[in-house]
Amino acid sequence: MTDNKFTTKSLTRFLPFLLLLLGAALRLFRLGSVPGGMHQDESFVAWNAFAILHEGMDSAGHHFPVYMADWGDGHSALYVWLLIPVLALNGGHCSPFLSRLPQAVVSVFTLWSVYHLIKCLFNRKAALWSLFLLAVCPWHIMMSRWGLDANLAPGFLIFGLTFFVKGLEREKYLLLSGFFYGLSLYCYAVIWPAVPVMLFLQVVYCLAHKRLRIDRWSAGASLILFVMAVPLLLFVLVNSGVISEILLPFMTIPRMSGYRGSEIALTFSGMWSNLRTALSLLWHQNTGGVFDILLPWGLFYDIGRIFIVVGTVSLLARLFRSFREKKFCPEYFLFVQLSGGALTCLLVTAILHQINALYIPLVLSEAYGVWTVTEWILRKRHTLAKYISCGIVFVYLLCLTLFQKDYYTDYRELVSAWFAEGVDECVDFALEECSSRHIDTIYAEMGTQWPRLLLYTETLPSQYLSTVIYDNAPNPASFEIDGGIRIHMGIDTGSIDHESVYIIYFIDVQAFEDAFTLTRFHDWYVAVPKEA
Repeated sequence: MTDNKFTTKSLTRFLPFLLLLLGAALRLFRLGSVPGGMHQDESFVAWNAFAILHEGMDSAGHHFPVYMADWGDGHSALYVWLLIPVLALNGGHCSPFLSRLPQAVVSVFTLWSVYHLIKCLFNRKAALWSLFLLAVCPWHIMMSRWGLDANLAPGFLIFGLTFFVKGLEREKYLLLSGFFYGLSLYCYAVIWPAVPVMLFLQVVYCLAHKRLRIDRWSAGASLILFVMAVPLLLFVLVNSGVISEILLPFMTIPRMSGYRGSEIALTFSGMWSNLRTALSLLWHQNTGGVFDILLPWGLFYDIGRIFIVVGTVSLLARLFRSFREKKFCPEYFLFVQLSGGALTCLLVTAILHQINALYIPLVLSEAYGVWTVTEWILRKRHTLAKYISCGIVFVYLLCLTLFQKDYYTDYRELVSAWFAEGVDECVDFALEECSSRHIDTIYAEMGTQWPRLLLYTETLPSQYLSTVIYDNAPNPASFEIDGGIRIHMGIDTGSIDHESVYIIYFIDVQAFEDAFTLTRFHDWYVAVPKEA
């Protein structure tokens, strides 16, 4: 009997670490090969890290920019800066695994942060449910496994909130809260309006309940956040036409050729339209994008959506009672996170990651629902509560198992086309053929996407900028890589150059099979002239 009790206690003690290990395995296993290939945005982030590591500038020639140029409208810079030391440790070279590693690591730390956050707000049991449900969440697993800059935002928002809550007990943690909230601004521009709103609601509430003081720690945290936000405030002014582009030796605040500030909805009709789109996404669990969501598992599984509703209603009821009784309510912090996510739903049109600030708060509401239900039953019938808790865990693990089966089979095969699996092998083979046959021209199908070609050829920004001929800037018509080989973007099958190498998609094979030798890499082919 004693041995059994000891075993049970030991298992319970190490349960958070076991759940964290489960979450890490789900996010790191075959990280470099599933999904196969690299998404076009993912490859641009990776090439920017490569370019800044080697020459300190992006594809537009901006030196150490606070916002990357990319497709013209740009992307946030933090992922690039996290990836740079990873590449440096690998001799400056990139791979799909390395390009995704920062996202996977941040996601694992997010699991641990969620556990400590909910433990501080409620108790260990609620924290375990939160850790478990986020660890097995389909959305969080899938977004952890490819390096999209915007997907860092949910994790850094949770880091900021966790240290804010811990700072209510030990004020020095407020400095870390300010720091992580500052970093979150460099994850994704969509959350820029939401962060100050959430912080304002948190600070005012805690001041009103005397859980927070205005002292050197809170002032220091505010100063850290403000200093970190200043470059982005200047970025908005530059791209709104208020001030000129700022060029400093250690930083560039660039003007984008396609500023996306106009995409923010500021009218009631625009906000209403965005809200309906977001609600439709959450209801149907489908974006229409094959690599966004794996059906029928959706964002949270069907069982998860049930508990999200239960949890949201429960925490709102608890919050309402606390306002009537004028008591401090930990649920308020979950409400603020939901409100911040809802604000992004109003301001932007939801596709998937556009409203990613909402998803972790929904998972926390889901966990709150499970915890509330099991605790209510526990007060009625202790044994029944144990059986129901085990049943809930079993259903989630069953869903996880079936989801993983689909993810590594059907989804892997389907998404490989969207992530252009095989293009990297095509590039290597095409360069070998050009070298051996003294060919200096490669034509690449547009679907290869020029950021992938820059990354796979390890072309430096100085080389690119000095040789690029633009089609419609910033999209290149052609550019030269090391060795004097010029890559042309796009193929005209009606005017084929029989002295050039082609990288083609399988639908164009018939146009090349007579005069070219074709070598296949997944859905892509390298076409080499038979007589070169």
